[in-house]
Amino acid sequence: MKNIVYIILSIIAFLSYACSDEDLPDESASFEPDDLSGKVVFQQVSVRTLKMADVNSMNNSTSYDYAMTYTRPVWSHDGSKFAAIELRSSIETGNEASDFVIKIVDVESGSTTIREIGSSVQLDLNGPLTWSSDGKTIAFLAHPYNRLIYHDTQNGDTIQTEFSEKISGAITALDWHPDGDIAVNISIWHEFQHDNEIWLLEPFTTTLKNKISASPFVASYNFEYIDWNKDGSKLLLSTSAYYNEIEVLDANTGEYSNVPNVHGLASCWSPDGKYIMYTGISGHNGLRLIPGLFVTDINGSFEKLLITDAGYSDWQ
Repeated sequence: MKNIVYIILSIIAFLSYACSDEDLPDESASFEPDDLSGKVVFQQVSVRTLKMADVNSMNNSTSYDYAMTYTRPVWSHDGSKFAAIELRSSIETGNEASDFVIKIVDVESGSTTIREIGSSVQLDLNGPLTWSSDGKTIAFLAHPYNRLIYHDTQNGDTIQTEFSEKISGAITALDWHPDGDIAVNISIWHEFQHDNEIWLLEPFTTTLKNKISASPFVASYNFEYIDWNKDGSKLLLSTSAYYNEIEVLDANTGEYSNVPNVHGLASCWSPDGKYIMYTGISGHNGLRLIPGLFVTDINGSFEKLLITDAGYSDWQ
């Protein structure tokens, strides 16, 4: 009899613990939003077209002609313009080689400025563009990775910096901090693995001011896309592979956290810093993967598909 009473009391105690407040759903937890804010510039992959849309109506977009599918278009900090890379073929240019150009679109006026930045013989572009906070300069990487080129958006002049003798690794990603410095990812390859380090760089120089953090995990890949949130306190880090994870770096503590449950590439912050947009796999057409744009939060608590047949993007 005592054993039966003991078993009954044990069951009651267990049920009481299981239903305690500690296990109630967190009311502050983030769930899929009904409404988002901001505008998105992105690539429609199948026709290689640059597009812009309100984030809540991605299929109602404005087209801006051709765009390269493997470089990300980027907004200026104030959201008045965006820029993208275009590769014009030798047939279009009449030259022996194709030419890279920067396309700068003024959203209010609808005007587009085209600036030549070099031929495919001179340059092999890697990674996205990044704007200075005052909108006067666009910086980007060129092959080999340790060349940074700064483009004056007013007069088209360029300044080039070369890091070959300054660092032992390769610069694989960059993004301009709201306060003026540039964050760069330096990947050091050894023993079939990559060590990724995030440094702050003084613009227009080869001066690495300080190291924000070294990745605590060994990777078989580089971070190729990094994106500051609006106040410059956190960085999103991702690669150019669909199956890789997305990381968040706290710039104040140097600590990394993984965005759970999602995999994708070329991630970027929402304007309010609450959500993350990235390119993932939205379906298959035979053996061909169909990319799409997804939204989640830093907890990975949902995954919302915004549009299919869409490649790299930026959210403002």
